[in-house]
Amino acid sequence: MIQLRIKNESDLYNPYDPSRTRINDGVYSYMKSFCKDPEFQQSPHNTLQIITDCPIDQERFFEILQRAVRKDQDEFDRQISRNNRRVIWELIIGIVLSVIGVFLSVYLDQVLLAIISFFGTMAIRDAIVILVTINQDIRRLKKLLDPFSRITVEVVRNIE
Repeated sequence: MIQLRIKNESDLYNPYDPSRTRINDGVYSYMKSFCKDPEFQQSPHNTLQIITDCPIDQERFFEILQRAVRKDQDEFDRQISRNNRRVIWELIIGIVLSVIGVFLSVYLDQVLLAIISFFGTMAIRDAIVILVTINQDIRRLKKLLDPFSRITVEVVRNIE
């Protein structure tokens, strides 16, 4: 369970947004900090408990939270897509340079061949690093936000 104490409903929204359609960056960062907790990832029934003295529109806040999570996940998808396009180009360049290096080895000196082969190998290595490491890290970050799609928002009136 994530607990959030606020004084009034406007604390949940970005103070620079007069329409109150964007979640407060501090609130969202605080909530995302729980994503790294393994217990939060494994618990099927997570709840966001908002403790306050004033009434809160739960449905509205839940909708805005879901929109912020979708925006982050869409950005992760765009990064993966850009990386995949880069991988394709890196592989094409790497393979072309390697093939050119092999064909030119018959006609040119070994230094030029070594340089061409080096650039081809580096391009292929970069493509593999993107596929194996970078895209996997982005997918892991995207998956960390999944519990927010199942979270329940609960408002608790703080009566003291």
